Amino acid sequence: MKNWKILAAAPLIAFAMNTSFADGIKTGAPSGWQVWGPLGDKYEMGIDTAESTPEHPALVISSKDTATSETVTLMQQIDAREYEGSIIEFSMMVKAVGAEKSRVWLRHMKSADFSGIQARSIPSGKDWERIVVSSHFPKDLPATLKHFDIGISLASKGKIWVRDIKLERKPYVAMSNPVELPSFRAGLHTYPARNLNFTE
Repeated sequence: MKNWKILAAAPLIAFAMNTSFADGIKTGAPSGWQVWGPLGDKYEMGIDTAESTPEHPALVISSKDTATSETVTLMQQIDAREYEGSIIEFSMMVKAVGAEKSRVWLRHMKSADFSGIQARSIPSGKDWERIVVSSHFPKDLPATLKHFDIGISLASKGKIWVRDIKLERKPYVAMSNPVELPSFRAGLHTYPARNLNFTE
């Protein structure tokens, strides 16, 4: 399958399929994505036809029988030039079963010496739902930093499913009337959090 280019607002649904490791599941990492971590040793990955729709194949990442805390990640590094000065919005339909540690994430440099990451956990034990992570990509970064990473990670036993992935460019609107916050003060006494329910 030919590599495909990500376009703003386009569903990312091009998946590679190989032989079946279980009924209704076609193994293999999706074309155009990179895999990091112990795939094959601690985890399996493939298209779950039982959870797919005609328009949107569903990718499943599943741990094997051996308990593990190692992380397996499916990711891409993307040219950010068309996203400069805009909000990058990375979203997908997700569900999970028995997965204590999972993340959908978006990462890039905020400046020449500071990186930022936005991430969401995949709720376990619920039906399909859409989750979104987003971040403002700044203008005028050096050419070597004009890229961002998107990824899906599992670091525990369990299964996660994802489908209908979208990557969109949204306009960035600066706050016209920002709220002035108290200045940060160092050296004061600190205490445990208290009375968060306002009952005292």
